[in-house]
Amino acid sequence: MTTTATRPDHPPIYGSLVEERGDVLAETREVAERIQREAQEALDWRGLGTAQHRPE
Repeated sequence: MTTTATRPDHPPIYGSLVEERGDVLAETREVAERIQREAQEALDWRGLGTAQHRPE
């Protein structure tokens, strides 16, 4: 039995959808990676102990 994933003469439907609508999965992946980086920066508390204490 031959599947469409192994037959190079019949690209998967995903290829035609990407051409028609854009690569939503790749765009979503890029946004998710950016949000992860931003969240890591926002939640990085390593530098809190090194801050200078200001007298009141």
